[in-house]
Amino acid sequence: MSEEFILKTEERKKVGKEEAMRLRDDKMLPVIVYGAGVESPVPLSVNYVEFERLFNKVGKHHLITIEVGGKKVKVIIKDYKFHPITRRFQHADLLAIAEGKLFITEVPVNYTGMPIGVKEGGSMLIFTKKLKIRTTPKDLPSSVEIDISHLQQKQYMIVREILGKFKFQVLTNEGNVLIEIRA
Repeated sequence: MSEEFILKTEERKKVGKEEAMRLRDDKMLPVIVYGAGVESPVPLSVNYVEFERLFNKVGKHHLITIEVGGKKVKVIIKDYKFHPITRRFQHADLLAIAEGKLFITEVPVNYTGMPIGVKEGGSMLIFTKKLKIRTTPKDLPSSVEIDISHLQQKQYMIVREILGKFKFQVLTNEGNVLIEIRA
């Protein structure tokens, strides 16, 4: 990953429901950081618009640099919560990742190529849209590219067929169907 994404944070002195509501009223989003190199979970706040813009650009699957207690920390967005009606972010969990250490995350699958079976009139069914992987921060892909142009009608591809083709370890069940071409 070549581009660095930076998110400015502010430490929170107070926590709780009322403080979270006050932050959101001030166009800030409450976040919590935990993981490698973080002593205990650290409550922070980030600018709501900056977080939303960054999330829309990179999603959950990119490393983001934040500053916690004067030091830069690499994180991924581990979890987030939306308001059930407004669909606006309510809270986010950021997982700190140690450089060079393995961690587990999910990344989206990007299927490339037009299957022969679809060109011949078949239909394509996608069963797997993301893969669970174990990787280092350096090898974290934004998505997993899988070429499906060779698939004929009545063929499918399973996870086992892509094992060993990447710099990371695929943890998704090797028998799971990725994609199927139907007649």
